[in-house]
Amino acid sequence: MLRLIGSHYHFRRAVPVVLQACLGKTEISLSLQTESKFLARQRAAALYARTGEVFHKARTMQGRFSGKELTSLLTFQSPVTLEPEVMAQEAEVTSASKWKTMKPREKLTRKVVRKPRSTKKKPPALMLSNALEQFVLSNPKASTDTREATKRTVALYIRAFGDMPVSDIGGSQAGAFRDLLLALPATLGKGKSSLTLQQEAQRAKSDGLPTLSNKSVKNHMLRLSALWNQLVPRELVTKNP
Repeated sequence: MLRLIGSHYHFRRAVPVVLQACLGKTEISLSLQTESKFLARQRAAALYARTGEVFHKARTMQGRFSGKELTSLLTFQSPVTLEPEVMAQEAEVTSASKWKTMKPREKLTRKVVRKPRSTKKKPPALMLSNALEQFVLSNPKASTDTREATKRTVALYIRAFGDMPVSDIGGSQAGAFRDLLLALPATLGKGKSSLTLQQEAQRAKSDGLPTLSNKSVKNHMLRLSALWNQLVPRELVTKNP
């Protein structure tokens, strides 16, 4: 799903064979507009969900998407996605412009107002792996089966999208994870494999392999939901996605 081309990461996803004629493509490839692997993973998760919506719409429509329609549906450079980078660029341009228009005397006499340093340190973000350890693996009330099953589910998520702060995992990431689970081969984990989960899903599709049952996928999502139900009351996350 992620590919580094030059200095920027790109998103790639194969188009289902039954939809290739409708979409006029065999795969979807888009630049994620970032050199950061962490940010690329977040954007790729959002794009995975977006392409899933496109595939669903394509199955329910008659005829073929026009190039303009497909571009509109897959537009990724939204204000929400690129807001931090855009704001940083605008702030830099505004600051430089303002400094150039200042008179030399103003530059020399301008006072720098320093804000008093806060004595309170912001607590570090709670990572998904740490949440698993703190609220499941170290929970004396959790059964052995619950601990092992939740550990497997979290391991799958981290293998797919990396270990990230729980506060950064929202509906898009949860949806992308569910879509990925539905595409994984039923034999996943029963043998050694060096493939990524995205590659495993592609292999299952190309080879026509049986995929995880709806019940298995539902159980994975319920385990994550149970973990989030412990995070919400502690205000470690705002809601359960």
